[in-house]
Amino acid sequence: MTGSALPATHRLGTYCRVYNPYWTDPPNETAYNKIDGEYGNPPKLFGALYLTATLAIAAAQARHQHVGRAINLFDIKPESRPLLASFEVSQTAVVDAVSESGVKALKLPARFPCDVPRASCQTIAKRAYRAGIAGVAARSNAEATVKRYAGEELALFDSHQLPPITQSGLAFALWYPDPIPD
Repeated sequence: MTGSALPATHRLGTYCRVYNPYWTDPPNETAYNKIDGEYGNPPKLFGALYLTATLAIAAAQARHQHVGRAINLFDIKPESRPLLASFEVSQTAVVDAVSESGVKALKLPARFPCDVPRASCQTIAKRAYRAGIAGVAARSNAEATVKRYAGEELALFDSHQLPPITQSGLAFALWYPDPIPD
């Protein structure tokens, strides 16, 4: 992919972040994922703020964090369930890893994000970072299958000004969009 242009798009509006109520850092902190890396940022190079485009994707992220664990999301005490923060993203140019044409231009398989190695996503993020792009809009891996993805996430690099938090600490029962089992 060296030398090829990165597909671009713009994002604007309210985005969300699901976070653990026991985090000691604020929900806009990127230092922790800068150390170990995440799906869209390689370790030690830069941090990224990971946001979801909708409440439905935030809910999918909350459930996804418990896949394969002995305790599922609804087994956790209500006060220990994920909180939600909202961010207001101003018009921002990012790499397009959402649209069919963007995925194809990035030479990702049509099934992306399903079964795509972390290293492939980190390589794209590293190229975007080095090109001075603010981040990557990508298909969410939460609850993705080979044939469909649930929605979109936005990874914003800490080399750019990060969006302001507009609301923080919203309790799970107040933001989770689906019925909560008793």
